[in-house]
Amino acid sequence: MNQFYSLRVKSVQEQTRDAIAISFEVDGDNQSRFRFKPGQHLTLKHQHEGEELRRCYSICSREGHEDLTIAVKRIHDGRFSNWVNDHLKPGDVLEVMPPQGVFFQQAEKLGGARYLGFAAGSGITPLLSIVKTLLASQPDASFTLVYGNRSWGQTMFADELADLKDAYPTRFQFVCIFSREQGESDILNGRLDEAKIRALLEHKLLSADVDHCFACGPEEMMNAVEGVLPEYGLARERVHTERFNTGPARPLSAEQRASRSQGEVSIILDGREMQIEVRPEDDSILDAALNAGADLPYACKGGVCATCKCKVVEGEVDMALNYSLEQDELDAGYVLSCQARPRNGVVRISFDD
Repeated sequence: MNQFYSLRVKSVQEQTRDAIAISFEVDGDNQSRFRFKPGQHLTLKHQHEGEELRRCYSICSREGHEDLTIAVKRIHDGRFSNWVNDHLKPGDVLEVMPPQGVFFQQAEKLGGARYLGFAAGSGITPLLSIVKTLLASQPDASFTLVYGNRSWGQTMFADELADLKDAYPTRFQFVCIFSREQGESDILNGRLDEAKIRALLEHKLLSADVDHCFACGPEEMMNAVEGVLPEYGLARERVHTERFNTGPARPLSAEQRASRSQGEVSIILDGREMQIEVRPEDDSILDAALNAGADLPYACKGGVCATCKCKVVEGEVDMALNYSLEQDELDAGYVLSCQARPRNGVVRISFDD
């Protein structure tokens, strides 16, 4: 699961002037390797001007019924996203890691039939896969999706979402919030922030009386969803969020770096074991391993994607951030190597569990 495989691009379709949908050809052994759950993501690898870039993009298709598809939105100074939007074409080959992520799994485990979702911009991608899967596989499922964008012209998958509304008129409620385009009602104008979410709930356009809520988008929106929905009666463990990034980390002073824990770490990967030394100047176990020449799985390095997830089999570690592991995974000893440092003594971690 931690290896990259070559996938040929089947199609590249423009979604907006700043975003494309990329579908892959998946055949042979890759058909089993690339089976996925709704809400999961792919890690892509690309060599750009002599540097290896890794990026995560959520799958937006329905497993078993549509081509494996992701969407890439152009971002300012985004080296990978700009290259893809400017140059990628059908027939090109990209290096792709098999699907990962647990955005949907906790809700699937708990069960339910009434769903609420919040998305903004490219945050629609994992929710689109979840919406299509639930509505098609659960005849009694209903889903209310609140989607924030600047305008209808900048709304990714606008036509597909409209088609879903037509296909499931009584089970799919689609609420658009535009920040730079006047809607039919003032309540549908503005940014999708805490005040807007409260207003939608207070005016009964939304209800928190659901089994699960999914959210993916900017940090401000995610924090608002996590804070507001429990106030209206939805248990926090039924609010599921997927973060793309957490912004740049604050730089540490020389004194802060010098005071960080250090120690020896044994790393198990693909049945082999190696030892590395984590020093104060290393940002994490992952950082120390990469500096030592180890080829460990990773993507975002921000505690978001869980590509670098491993299990502590001996010793203890501390994690700086965690936006992707569920409590039961933490209880079982799983950590994010991009955020972990040895607490004391010898530590052994395994990427094979």
